[in-house]
Amino acid sequence: MSNHDRADWELLSDVSVIELVPSIARESFGLGYAALNLTAALERAGANVYLATVDEETDAYEACEEAGFPKERLIRGALIGPSRLRLAPFLVRQLSRIPNSGRLIVHSHGLWTYLSYVAGVLRRRWECPLVLSPHGSLQPPALAISPRKKALATLLYERQNLKEASCLCALSEQEEASIRVYGFSGRVEVISSGVSRAILCRTEEIAEFRSRHDVAPGFKVLLFLSRVAKIKNLPLLLRAFAGGVKIHPEWILMIAGSDERGHTREVQALIRELQIEKSVRVIGPVSGKEKALAFTSSSVFVLPSLSEGLPIAVLEAMEYAKPVLLTEGWTLPVTTDSKFGWRVPGEDRAFESALLDAMNTPEDLLKEMGHCARAVVRENFGWDGIAKQACALYASLLADGHEVEN
Repeated sequence: MSNHDRADWELLSDVSVIELVPSIARESFGLGYAALNLTAALERAGANVYLATVDEETDAYEACEEAGFPKERLIRGALIGPSRLRLAPFLVRQLSRIPNSGRLIVHSHGLWTYLSYVAGVLRRRWECPLVLSPHGSLQPPALAISPRKKALATLLYERQNLKEASCLCALSEQEEASIRVYGFSGRVEVISSGVSRAILCRTEEIAEFRSRHDVAPGFKVLLFLSRVAKIKNLPLLLRAFAGGVKIHPEWILMIAGSDERGHTREVQALIRELQIEKSVRVIGPVSGKEKALAFTSSSVFVLPSLSEGLPIAVLEAMEYAKPVLLTEGWTLPVTTDSKFGWRVPGEDRAFESALLDAMNTPEDLLKEMGHCARAVVRENFGWDGIAKQACALYASLLADGHEVEN
């Protein structure tokens, strides 16, 4: 650890850090994964950090165990009312009991949620720095989803939170630009998400996984692994794949992920309309070893999203040494000359051309690109390094006297 890093940790020696996120369960995807693994990395480094969420006990403890985060530092609010609202009115009281020396940091992940409301209450109660991580929530395509709910949340609490925030954390320079366009004029820091090391899979496990999902030996897998949601732009992928598989029938498109607002039904209807049922597998949500097997069994990872902050699934695919095919709905916050995939505009012709190029690429070259992808991730996206950046931010806010800049 450098002297500068050591100084930052020493500044936090008597500080309590509260990370808040609505869910860390497997279905939470990137948001929960990022918040949980950042918190776990901070705890490993010796920070006095707690994680607040409103998951069911079994789901929360299972996620903590997987990330190596001690469940004694998990503050779980009990849900009251409809689960989709994720209301836990006693959570503020629970968090107020956390031992502290009067020096605290509150870091809330995601906007427009009950946990974001709680973060604002804590900031005003403790008069401490408030850090907000939108995780792509302020990008235009994301703002267009459920606009009435977001307008109400803005009126009730989120406008005040943004006004009082000491800093917003962007996952990339592109997200930082979206934050500025939204109208936030205070401090913004770019701190990306990290990624955990790949889970090793045995040859027989891979063969069993492929057999279970009807992928014959010799066939290649194009993997989509994310929420099955409209913002992920799956129709673009399906139309492009329908053309490519006619030329390369040895490819299988595997769609893995949980359904959002019934979009899976629309996806399956389009698969039937395009008459590509024999070449597409919709396998539902995967996690843990099953997710590792999905990555390991694939040859190329694809994400055609309209908009993203920094998609964890892309970093995971790169960690599993897979080349990636992406649309320009986001940017990877690194500079590299390595050829680890394709990044193209999210319009039909350009995407179809890139997908066909990927399907044309020999397996040995795909593996070479995958190794470049893994090297990029391991150099730039380790969780311990991300935690150091967060620590430096927290220390600077405390050193500044946690003045609100807006």
